[in-house]
Amino acid sequence: MEQLQAKHIGQVLKDRRNQLGYTQEFAAEKAGISYSYYTKIERGEQLPSLEVCLQLAQVFHLSLDRWLLDTSKTDNEPELADLLNCLGKLSHNSVDDIQNLLQKISLYIK
Repeated sequence: MEQLQAKHIGQVLKDRRNQLGYTQEFAAEKAGISYSYYTKIERGEQLPSLEVCLQLAQVFHLSLDRWLLDTSKTDNEPELADLLNCLGKLSHNSVDDIQNLLQKISLYIK
């Protein structure tokens, strides 16, 4: 069972990484983990810790329930699929700029 979970988690990361145009090296660096550790997770050879799951979810713009539990498919949510497609076209610097902007906006919303 754990092996199947690890394979699913890794496949979702790989698919999302490709969708965003990230390299494995970039994804590992953004998540603050080693390239070796990241590739083991992506290949389904190792389950990430909860802390690493949180870091990877942030890097890949994934909710934990959709990623780890596969509770929803973007095929059934055209608006989300469109948003993810747009995010995938952004450069790495643009994504960082948008994240910073959203963090600043969230301070005013609270």
